[in-house]
Amino acid sequence: MSEPRSLYLKIKTSKENLQSFFSEKPIAPQIDQDWTSWWDSRKMHSKSPLTKVPIYAWLKTNRGLADSYLSDPQTGTRERETDQGEWQLAIAFLSHNYTEILPMLAWVKSIATYLEAGDEGIAIIYDHFWGSGSVMAHLEFAGQQASFRLTNKTSEIDPNIIAEAGNMLMNAIGQ
Repeated sequence: MSEPRSLYLKIKTSKENLQSFFSEKPIAPQIDQDWTSWWDSRKMHSKSPLTKVPIYAWLKTNRGLADSYLSDPQTGTRERETDQGEWQLAIAFLSHNYTEILPMLAWVKSIATYLEAGDEGIAIIYDHFWGSGSVMAHLEFAGQQASFRLTNKTSEIDPNIIAEAGNMLMNAIGQ
């Protein structure tokens, strides 16, 4: 039986940009080379071509997604704003299924359109709690874009980021 993977997201941007993102509705992404390269690089059973990325259409605003996870204690979710202008979100128990994480990835990638030229960030969905070190998705934010990295293992990611993510995920579940 597979276990849920964890999400760690860190964005450096202004509160105004973040609030603009939160006040909008989720939008469906265009399937482009970035999406298909990532999808094609993932190992999964019975993989079909990526032709559409679903979104959280039930949400009235992007803020509603973070709030829905924060209000469910079984997900182990925590958010934090730092003095350095960073917003972080950790969801300890997100999903083990690639199809199920697609709407979350669409939501995460859409943050990029609200960033300014110097803003940056990272998002990873990975096996934090069960020890395989596998990475389902790794995104980097730079130049007002969020781009997939074809990372397969946490050992390919800056160890400081993995440590920071691990600390926040452990805090999210109260440890």
